[in-house]
Amino acid sequence: MERTYRDEPIFITEAQMKNYTPVRYRKMRRIAQISGIRNDYDVIVFYKQAKFMEDFEDDFDYRGAFTRYYPTYQSLDDRQLRGYFSWRTKVRRGIIERTNLSFAFVYIYELLNQIGAKSPEEGFHMLKNFWTAYREIDLRINRYVKLWLKDYIVYNDLDKSLLEGFYDVDFNKNVHTLFNYKTYGADAVFGALNSLSRYNLANSRFFKQHAEDVKNVVYDVYSTLSDYYEKNGKSSLYERFFGKIYTSSYIMFKSAVFCHRVFRDDFVYEINDICKYRCKSGHWTCERFFPYSGKNRLVGGLLKSVDFYMRRKYNFKSTLKMENTREIFQGAIIGAIDRRLENKKKAALPKIEIDVSKLQGIRNAALEIQNKLTVEEIEEVDEIKVFNEKSKQEAYSGLSAVELEFLKYLLYDRAYNDFVKSNGLMLSSLIDSINEHFFDMFSDTVIAVDEEKPVLIEDYVDTLKGLITE
Repeated sequence: MERTYRDEPIFITEAQMKNYTPVRYRKMRRIAQISGIRNDYDVIVFYKQAKFMEDFEDDFDYRGAFTRYYPTYQSLDDRQLRGYFSWRTKVRRGIIERTNLSFAFVYIYELLNQIGAKSPEEGFHMLKNFWTAYREIDLRINRYVKLWLKDYIVYNDLDKSLLEGFYDVDFNKNVHTLFNYKTYGADAVFGALNSLSRYNLANSRFFKQHAEDVKNVVYDVYSTLSDYYEKNGKSSLYERFFGKIYTSSYIMFKSAVFCHRVFRDDFVYEINDICKYRCKSGHWTCERFFPYSGKNRLVGGLLKSVDFYMRRKYNFKSTLKMENTREIFQGAIIGAIDRRLENKKKAALPKIEIDVSKLQGIRNAALEIQNKLTVEEIEEVDEIKVFNEKSKQEAYSGLSAVELEFLKYLLYDRAYNDFVKSNGLMLSSLIDSINEHFFDMFSDTVIAVDEEKPVLIEDYVDTLKGLITE
């Protein structure tokens, strides 16, 4: 009996479909088998597999849970893989849904490695857009992606304008403004200081009524203090506020699965004068200030003092509770406020227009008056000198004769051991008493103990010598 053969459909049950895995996944797995064993095995395999699966799409209803640190395709079983690529297919179509956090990180790793992006610029915007959308679903990605976005810009040498909004970049930008304050105006310097300050002067009731005056006074104060520290050969003002610039090793895309495809022999990415990334023979370093985790206390104290003294000088209806201000800060602030008020007073004077034809008559009248009047010169009182005289009186009036004499021994480098013994003094008690006396003036200790020996704090030596003569 002759048989006739023909094509017939193969029916696959629903249960079989659930266990079915497309051939593309098996081919992807083989990449891991032929890549060999090396130190960066996982990273290389992930990148090769990601390129192989770059345009792949799937449609699989996966509802399982998956959690793993540094997840890669190899760490997912077949069902999890299908679940991930099905979720990624929706993401690429603009449908961003909550998924396992590890799936989200695999997708982020793909973008860091420019999988699915035609250019570094496109990859940056894809990563930033996904981060912006998914952090609303799961904030746990926020901490990592903010760092990786900045690294992505530097590593791929993208335009610096893309760095706007990153905290440490903003920190360095503000410090850079203060570093070059002479090239900036009052608005920029005030904005930089206030952004770094623990005390938000922009929220002050006084500032809201006198914003321009406050900004100009703050600029004047910062300029005066900067000149003072520069002329006295001490560390610059911004270094006293923020420390110094350091260079340290830097790991690009730390804690991410990232394949370094670009080898740089001698590369510099300069954000500004005080923040630079360098790569030499593949090794990255970063030159920068190490940003504070919070706002700056010293800057906050300076701005609060400005607010306090300006309210006083302007007879503002409400006052602030203020701690003691450093003498140098106080003098700079009061001087800046007085200059501002004087300039405003001069600006408010009416403009006088002179009829040139009447000048000779004015001269004749002036000569006649000059002959009749005796002008008595009045010496102008220097407020800073008055302040210093008052400070001298305070320095002497509160100290005992023994304390004063001991302080002179320290100030003028004379041996004090015999003096202490002959007066039966306890050195620690003597130091504590002097420090307590001067705390109201300096808001700080003036004598420290180094290897059981009293040592004057360098910052206050010149001021004390001006108050206490030998």
